[in-house]
Amino acid sequence: MDQDLSWWAEVVFAGWRGRPGPRYARLAAALLEAVDQQTLPRGTRVPAERTLAAVTGTSRGTVVACFDQLVEAGVLTRRQGAGTFVAGRPSWAARPAAGSVATMLLRRVAEDRETIDLSVSAPGDLRHLPPVDLDAAWGALDGHGLDPVGLPALRAEVARHLTERQGLPTDPDQLIVTSGAQEALWLLGRVLPGNRVLVSCPLYPGLRAAMAGTRAQLVTVPADAAGEDANAIERAGRVPGGVAFVMPTGHNPAGTVMPWLRRQAIAAIADAGRVTVVEDLTLADLVLGAAAHGGPGAPPPLAALSTRVIAVGSVSKVLWGGLRVGWIRAGEPVRSAVIARKSALNLGTPVLTQALAAQLLAGIDAGWLAAHRAALTHRRDLVVALLAAHLPAWRVRPPEAGLSLWAKLPLDSADAFALAAARHGVTVMAGGAACADGRHGQFVRLSFAEQPSTLELAAERLAVAWEAHAETLAASPARG
Repeated sequence: MDQDLSWWAEVVFAGWRGRPGPRYARLAAALLEAVDQQTLPRGTRVPAERTLAAVTGTSRGTVVACFDQLVEAGVLTRRQGAGTFVAGRPSWAARPAAGSVATMLLRRVAEDRETIDLSVSAPGDLRHLPPVDLDAAWGALDGHGLDPVGLPALRAEVARHLTERQGLPTDPDQLIVTSGAQEALWLLGRVLPGNRVLVSCPLYPGLRAAMAGTRAQLVTVPADAAGEDANAIERAGRVPGGVAFVMPTGHNPAGTVMPWLRRQAIAAIADAGRVTVVEDLTLADLVLGAAAHGGPGAPPPLAALSTRVIAVGSVSKVLWGGLRVGWIRAGEPVRSAVIARKSALNLGTPVLTQALAAQLLAGIDAGWLAAHRAALTHRRDLVVALLAAHLPAWRVRPPEAGLSLWAKLPLDSADAFALAAARHGVTVMAGGAACADGRHGQFVRLSFAEQPSTLELAAERLAVAWEAHAETLAASPARG
């Protein structure tokens, strides 16, 4: 099979940029789909990496990552001195949704229990959880258990927690319980008016997936070390139909905390009514550094400054992601619209986990929260020091809040490095997963929520993986 380069661009890679996920995964999904549909039969020679980089308008490192994952998956094969060829579709890979190839590969190479997972920004075990009274948890259960609004005992605890711990006075009747903050964003994406979603870049990795299937267009607004640019949000709001998603207290993945004056400016934009502002408070409990040791904490949430701001939150970061419990704090008419949509979706979040989450939240007092923040601050500082020692070419700004570091690599090859790291026993998130405009191919997100001894081992493995990755890139021009 001998096709010219225009055929590869117009047939195999047509529309690849519109697929979800980082760039290498989008390219891999397009190639895998072409193999699956027999557009590329077994034995087809694939153009060289530099050539495909030119065809697709990407970097050679992105194409290297694409090829590496498809070779690992058994879809492509490299023949020394001859090139790269289609090997066929592996039997273990069911037909995936577009963009899911990276997930398949990372799960496949991470099957070994010895693999350290730093790709998920969430607690890796349960040792930090406060004590829980299971009898009291089950005592809160009654009736048929179907309630799209949420268990009253949990809504009361969330309201207390928001009021006492996050500075956001809240009544239980303002809350709707969801299956994590991810579902909260999914629901809001389908009930809020407007077709333009204003986001920073980098953005929360799950937001793009939550908006998939809607007519919303992601529109990036500038952000800096202080968070989203209020003036840019105001300018974008001059076009009707804007919904701004912001994370002022613990941006994921940047780890920033927005200062008081900028919060006031964004709250004023919400009050003006031209932009609907949605505030994600999922990481608001995890302000680190001086605040973790009794110093001043973060300013109050946006929702405490404007009654028009809609807030979402979750127990996934401060407690445990496996609970899958989150919430939306909203007034009318948004509250009723969310309840109706939630009812149609699943009739309510499972009440057993709601009851357990209520008891765990009740165990979060000032002492527990201070100790937990101090432990996370120690782990953050440990990882910063380990990276400085093992990977001095990386650039890391210690986050002010959250559970992960946003590290800049010296090369634009984060996609390929994520695969190399997985093969060396550590999974990380490549920056493309949190990027709406292609500017973060040099970044990776690393969780520091694991135990210190695990983090030390992970840093050693990352250093070995980086050395091997750099050698691969240096040798790659001789390939295919």
